[in-house]
Amino acid sequence: MQREIWQVPHQAQGLTFESICRRKTALLTIGQAALEDAWEFMDTRPCALFILDESACILSRCGDPQTLIQLETLGFHDGSYCAESIIGSCALSLASMLGQPIKTSGKEHFKQALHPWSFCSTPVFDNHGRLFGSISLCCLDGQQAGSDLSLTLSTAREVGNSLLTDSLLAESNRHLNQMYGLLESMDDGVMAWNEQGVLQFLNMQAATLLHLDAQVSQGKNINELVTLPALLRRAIKQARGLNHVEVIFESQHQFVDAVITLKPIVEEQGNSFILLLHPVEQMRQLMTSQLGKVSHTFEQMSADDPETRRLIHFGRQAARGIFPVLLCGEEGVGKELLAQAIHNESERAEGPFIAVNCQLYADNTPGQDFMGNAPTDDEHGRLSRLELANGGTLFLEKIEYLAPELQSALLQVIKQGVLTRLDARRLIPVDVKVIATTTAGLANLVEQNRFSRQLYYALHSFEIVIPPLRARLNSIPSLVHNRLRSLEKRFSLRLKVDDDVLSQLAGYSWPGNDFELNSIIENIAISSDNGHIRLSSLPEYLFSERFGTDSASSLLPASLTFTAIEKEAIIHAARVTSGRVQEMSRLLNIGRTTLWRKMKLYNIDASQFRHRRQG
Repeated sequence: MQREIWQVPHQAQGLTFESICRRKTALLTIGQAALEDAWEFMDTRPCALFILDESACILSRCGDPQTLIQLETLGFHDGSYCAESIIGSCALSLASMLGQPIKTSGKEHFKQALHPWSFCSTPVFDNHGRLFGSISLCCLDGQQAGSDLSLTLSTAREVGNSLLTDSLLAESNRHLNQMYGLLESMDDGVMAWNEQGVLQFLNMQAATLLHLDAQVSQGKNINELVTLPALLRRAIKQARGLNHVEVIFESQHQFVDAVITLKPIVEEQGNSFILLLHPVEQMRQLMTSQLGKVSHTFEQMSADDPETRRLIHFGRQAARGIFPVLLCGEEGVGKELLAQAIHNESERAEGPFIAVNCQLYADNTPGQDFMGNAPTDDEHGRLSRLELANGGTLFLEKIEYLAPELQSALLQVIKQGVLTRLDARRLIPVDVKVIATTTAGLANLVEQNRFSRQLYYALHSFEIVIPPLRARLNSIPSLVHNRLRSLEKRFSLRLKVDDDVLSQLAGYSWPGNDFELNSIIENIAISSDNGHIRLSSLPEYLFSERFGTDSASSLLPASLTFTAIEKEAIIHAARVTSGRVQEMSRLLNIGRTTLWRKMKLYNIDASQFRHRRQG
């Protein structure tokens, strides 16, 4: 490089320069405003101000027109690169190289063409401390002022501070947008309002749940939009939090059930509140999946008789397999307890055990609860019972009542491991072990076209028949002792039973099977004197029938009408259960509402049968 020869700096033009300026939009926007302010402060001094990027490329200029023209004769235009390799030592390039304010004038410049000039330059750094550009002041040597370097320093700091402020504001906006995105993507509804009750945020889930327009509602008082429940109003007044409390809102002339969580934000300038709304149905489904645990095991089953040992043997085989299981037997023989034991013995013991009474699905009306439904524009989707049992066991009680459409859905799950929700096309993988029960002859229903043949074959692959209690009379002593031990733990009692009681129990035909036996044992155990169960403790109807006689003829005359037989059946159930209506409805296999209606029809008072004993 020769001192005497001046080489015009390379200049970026056209699209190249436009690209550089776009990359430095923030520096240009802030820097040009700062340079204009500085130029006004200089009161038309014969000088020029430059904005340069980190590579010493001139991005923008302002100042005295004559001075700008003189500098242009040296090649200092917008887009000119003031690299040291071209123009020699000069503040325009040295400030970026050294990263500090610098002034060069006269013969301090290597190139003779710059000896008449004075340059002051200060680098600009971004919020990460990286070089972002520089601010420079140029004038003829001898016309400079002592404050020139300080002026570039203050201007560069102003630009740097503005860049930092804009960067922090942009970062804050990014975080705010992320937060809004997170709140909008939540399954729960979210609302926020200030101490005056002005709604500041409402996500779409909350708006949908409360039937509100999210955009229109913001800025309005929350009390104008919805009627808050009294519990929530008190908590707001006391600035007290709530955690998963079930309440009812009134919104747009509709009542809305929700589980809410309230978070008060207490500040000196005033309290604000954040409310989470958990839809009740989703919470109940979550609870179902979490509480779908059962405790009965094979170890709790009496193994004193061959028939029970056979059930345990086949039950354990069923637990090891992946195929469906069909449990056949009369009402009350303990099919659900055997299903629980199979579940707890299997690899799915840690998964849910979801019990479904198929009588509830005798038609397709409640099918969306069984199969689930797809989300729509108006409401969320609903998980099916099959999905709730995913990874565990689906227990289907009285499978013969399942509606045909639901039978097809169940068959698809068994054969293909997939489910299609109602009003949906997407296949949802479902991994469940199906255990079904029946009190009817499914084969006969298949021949009558009342049950799916393919579903029957799928369920029939592993069938366990549970005999009635009258075929397992040898197991009655062990069943009684097991029940008494359970009651002792449950009620902290010491119970004793006489041998003649066991003999009397073994002589009864037990039309209600194990359920009837357990109900009687529990009733007499709780009401017995000092925990001693004697023959006199037994209900009198156990003495009116001996196994082996024609029970129907001994209890009911042939001339009785159906109405009389129905009345006697209700009275019998009341005696067995000591008037407990819920147990009576289960024993009779009818709903509680139907039972109450029939009891009123026949003038039967359940309270008359509570704790009645002979002797």
